[in-house]
Amino acid sequence: MPRLSVLLPVYQGEATLLEALASLQVQRFRDFEVLVIDDGSTDRSAEIAAAVAAEDSRFEVLRREHGGHTRWLQQAVEDGASELVARMDADDVARPERFERQVAYLDAHPECVAVGAEALRVDPDRRPLGLLGVALDHDGIDAELLRGRGDALLHPLAMMRRSALHAVGGYRPESEPAEDLDLFLRLAERGQLANLPEVLLEYRQHLAKVSSTRKREQQRAQDEVLGEARARRGLPPAPPRDTSAVPERLDAGHHFDRWARFALEGGYPATARRYAFAAWRSRPTSPRSLRLLARALFGIRNDSLSTWRSRLASLGVSRSAG
Repeated sequence: MPRLSVLLPVYQGEATLLEALASLQVQRFRDFEVLVIDDGSTDRSAEIAAAVAAEDSRFEVLRREHGGHTRWLQQAVEDGASELVARMDADDVARPERFERQVAYLDAHPECVAVGAEALRVDPDRRPLGLLGVALDHDGIDAELLRGRGDALLHPLAMMRRSALHAVGGYRPESEPAEDLDLFLRLAERGQLANLPEVLLEYRQHLAKVSSTRKREQQRAQDEVLGEARARRGLPPAPPRDTSAVPERLDAGHHFDRWARFALEGGYPATARRYAFAAWRSRPTSPRSLRLLARALFGIRNDSLSTWRSRLASLGVSRSAG
């Protein structure tokens, strides 16, 4: 039995799956297995995974009926026997040192039940957008989780002790699509959480992410999970969020806007301009889109008045000009 089991669910992931699997094949830490859990894909996902498994005995493909990946994750947690469990998504790319660094941290910190790391947001074509920005210590991560930030410990970048997963009951399918927030809040009550400061994953942004296609449903699930966590901890209930104005699915313009802002703040001006133009084309009459486009064109990372004045002055534009 390998020391580490990697759980990689996939649904209709043929465009990025091979890249994700290849990034696992070149991991410096070698004592692992990868369970590719195909959630009833109708594209070539299972075929791609099977081809990799035919060449690399550490990979296995589990074909399941479509119905949500959380129950299959829980089944893998219950059935497996490896000491450690890691998550990976079919649209992300792991850095070669990821498993090595996380295993070493868990070996050195027996009080830690789950460890993540910093991640680099990238666009669908892997252009950099900027760092995710995560707290590193337990208290910081737990505080972010209690505010509903599920990526405070990024799910596809998590490595966990199987004993801790068993102790808290593992994944709860009824909490999907907030299963990661639910799991990490319960793990935080069992032991310490941590994030490594190094970038160990390229976290791909695209229009089909669950946080985009099931936005309102996810917020409602998060509210239920947070309410349960606060009750377990003896904390007063938080005021419920009004999700009536939240769209069920976010449109492309919303994503382009966010990606442009990520790239501006992350210091990637060319990518920022690319998506600021795309956001403006999606919403040409929106003042927000026009302001974002101006920021991208002038390279203004911080949208404060003083930053605007400083940047325009550096470009030789006086207050009276125009």
